[in-house]
Amino acid sequence: MINNKGEHLDYLYKVRDGKLEKGLGIGCDLDDFLRWKKGQMNVLLGHDNVGKTFWFTFYALCLSLKHEIKWCIYSGENSTGQIIRDMIVMLSGSDLTELSYNEILRYSNRIEMYFDFVDNKKQYTPHELLEVFKQSDADSCFIDPITALNRSFQYSDTYEFLNDCRHFCNTTNKSVYICTHPVTESGRSGNLYPKGHQWENHIKPCLKSHCEGGKPYSNRSDDMIICHRLTSHPDMRYYTMIDIAKVRDTSTGGKQTNMNEPLLFEYNYGKGFLIGGKDPLKEYRGLKTKELWTK
Repeated sequence: MINNKGEHLDYLYKVRDGKLEKGLGIGCDLDDFLRWKKGQMNVLLGHDNVGKTFWFTFYALCLSLKHEIKWCIYSGENSTGQIIRDMIVMLSGSDLTELSYNEILRYSNRIEMYFDFVDNKKQYTPHELLEVFKQSDADSCFIDPITALNRSFQYSDTYEFLNDCRHFCNTTNKSVYICTHPVTESGRSGNLYPKGHQWENHIKPCLKSHCEGGKPYSNRSDDMIICHRLTSHPDMRYYTMIDIAKVRDTSTGGKQTNMNEPLLFEYNYGKGFLIGGKDPLKEYRGLKTKELWTK
């Protein structure tokens, strides 16, 4: 099917007049580099145990509260209870032991207004999972991690999966975020900070090309996020480093971070990250649970 002539003119006029819609931000320095946009296929890459799911949970929660973004999440490694627990702590600023049963219920109900979770007792094929996503009312979907799916991981199979995800995004206008791990080589001695560096002998962040499955992930993705943490460093273990390694369309917002200048997200005792001392959830954290329903 050939597109009609002139279908693109509205887009070109918006670019010309500076009226092209920008992607959504969360109200901190991250917005200069990363924006949520409709119909995009994005990749989140990082070593094991650096907190990829935890960081992304925070990011998704901020988008939901600020912009009413709805999510459908498939997590093959974390239970629904664990993810909602972390979001309640972030949103309330309190450990669950400090909240009443009624407060926990209210926070949980508020979160479930925006988040649906796919039952991870079943192992889905990519086609099955994308069909679940399609039937949901979600604006955005999260696959965590890609290796939890029932699929072959040959080079051609990876392209087939990514092409299916791309087609899904193009036809539904829903966005998909794919969490993945790096190849073994990225964790070996050749990827350690060198002697004399302030983080000598600690493991470096992944590169785009470190994705399991190789370059197809960076080739086919719109945006690529690299998450890292120095898990054995006495001080830096409390900071999540975020590099934006690719932004396909900078005209709608976002850009790559500079080399060796990651954005630092302070753990803040698990009660929502601080970025440059700024707390994107601050306006919600002081609210009582009843007030959250009208915010």
